[in-house]
Amino acid sequence: MPLQARAGNAWLYLTHDVSWDHEAIERLAMSIGRLIDVAVERERVSDRAAESEAARRAEVTKTAILHAISHDLRSPLTAITTAGSALGIGVSEAERAELVEVIETESARLAKLVDDLLDLSRIESGAVAPQADWCDLHDVVASAAAHAGEDHPIEFALPADLPLVRADAAQLERVFSNLIENAIKFSPPGTPVRITGGASAGRVAVRVADRGSGIPRRHRSQVFEPFFRGRGEASAGSGLGLAICRGFVEANGGAIVLQSGRETGTTFTVSFPVASQPAEPADVAGAVT
Repeated sequence: MPLQARAGNAWLYLTHDVSWDHEAIERLAMSIGRLIDVAVERERVSDRAAESEAARRAEVTKTAILHAISHDLRSPLTAITTAGSALGIGVSEAERAELVEVIETESARLAKLVDDLLDLSRIESGAVAPQADWCDLHDVVASAAAHAGEDHPIEFALPADLPLVRADAAQLERVFSNLIENAIKFSPPGTPVRITGGASAGRVAVRVADRGSGIPRRHRSQVFEPFFRGRGEASAGSGLGLAICRGFVEANGGAIVLQSGRETGTTFTVSFPVASQPAEPADVAGAVT
């Protein structure tokens, strides 16, 4: 029996081994047809809402990128241009050295912002393409910590025997560099950033913790959004670091979680599933023999 559904052709099939009341079946078919129409319309509304939300987020991202270009890029460019112009006139050796330092510092800042924008673009478009291989998180995090410099103390308490994970080591080093730099930025002077970790429940985790004032509860759901800056002054950064961290971690099959409190500071935990570990060289040799 055909169902009276506006969404398309649909049929109700009846078995011959039961005595059916034709009028009751017609009423049933009409009711089922209406339910199908409601379900299809609800799905269409949901799809339109998803498309509208995607368009809204794209517009927000576009606006934020335009703001970054107009403000975050303009500031270092202005400093570089001003310092370069000043070098063209008579300045003392001390002033010259200071101006050269300004150009170098602002050029590095500009290059990092451009790299961040390119990374965010790849993440948003799903083009991260990790080069997964066996990765030692202890070595990756140690390298990231070494690049953070020696101006702020770092308490490195990561076990040396963490299980290996399958991931892109270069992308993970970028993740932990961002997290360590972020922790240093929001830590009180002289208070060490603490890096710990371990393996349990089938996952291996690394935690980067600061002893800052924490992140307000109302902002915690937004910290991984691109261009969000909620823990300090507007000049504290581009607001891309944590968004890039989440993008790289998730592209490599991991997860990143935030924990924060006014008294305890902020901790970012990055974890990956423990994979079957590669065989030791001696084991491989024995197997070949």
